[in-house]
Amino acid sequence: MTQAPQDIRSQPPLLQHLVSMNLLPDVRPAPYNLAELLGDQIGLSDSISLARALMSLDKVKAADTISMERPQRQFLNARGGIIRFILRSFDPSDTSAPFMLPVANRPTLEDPAEGVKPYLRFYSLHQSEMDHRISKLRKSLRASLTLDPPPRSQLAALDKIVDDTFGEYSRQVLGGVIKLVGEHFHARRQTFIESAETDQLTDPSAWTCEGGWIHGFHQDMQQLLLAELDLRLLPARALLDVLEPQDKS
Repeated sequence: MTQAPQDIRSQPPLLQHLVSMNLLPDVRPAPYNLAELLGDQIGLSDSISLARALMSLDKVKAADTISMERPQRQFLNARGGIIRFILRSFDPSDTSAPFMLPVANRPTLEDPAEGVKPYLRFYSLHQSEMDHRISKLRKSLRASLTLDPPPRSQLAALDKIVDDTFGEYSRQVLGGVIKLVGEHFHARRQTFIESAETDQLTDPSAWTCEGGWIHGFHQDMQQLLLAELDLRLLPARALLDVLEPQDKS
């Protein structure tokens, strides 16, 4: 029996944005349950390592002491820092940003194979930065959990096991977004070529103005990065949810 498409409003923001950009036009329920889907990504060697790691959870003990910021503040600071990092990189006037949005020129339109490459590098750099910062956040939240007796301290160990086992797979999946960004660039470029006047085709400064094709592409990239950030933060949010009750006074 054919399954009906899911309501896109029930999907994560990243998926919603990809669908709205016509990059994922047909959203259907996953054909596997979560356990089956994860199981498909584990090879024999990974299965053995995972089994040994899970068997060691009973030996996990709470740490003696550790000095840390409140976990909630850590999470908010990390999330806010990444958001500011993203927004700064899209601001042409902020010349102090670690890496800047590529500048559109005539080859951007005339040679699409080369013109898209700076944008793909730009998006990839943001993904690497998010991965680095969120990994540090998760490690810190795990450290907070190790202060507690089991099962909370065991949950910290379990999160590390899951991260070690599926971290590379999740990076590969999210790396696929870069290809979709490239497809969106080509779609916006083609739409512009088909509708633009002759003088607009040779005026890169107009492309980045409000309503320009590059301006719209920049906005779409920014929204995708912010949506991807929320998706990447889900494991850290889960750890925070466990910690949060003990932080309430």
